[in-house]
Amino acid sequence: MNINWALLVEVLVVAFGTAVGTVVLFSLGVRGWSDHADARANGGSSIMGVATAAVSFALCAAVVAFGLWIIVAG
Repeated sequence: MNINWALLVEVLVVAFGTAVGTVVLFSLGVRGWSDHADARANGGSSIMGVATAAVSFALCAAVVAFGLWIIVAG
């Protein structure tokens, strides 16, 4: 049995980076949604909060969809 260590490390780094990036995107989405809710509670509206949440959640969904596509197509 021969293990390609360089490829294993590459997969580990990409997986870790993708996981951290997805968590950060999701956190930004939650923060944007929270900012919007706070603004509405104070009688205003926060278009930027909604936009941040929508873009962040859409990017999270795109990452998940791409991962599923790689699994199914590969």
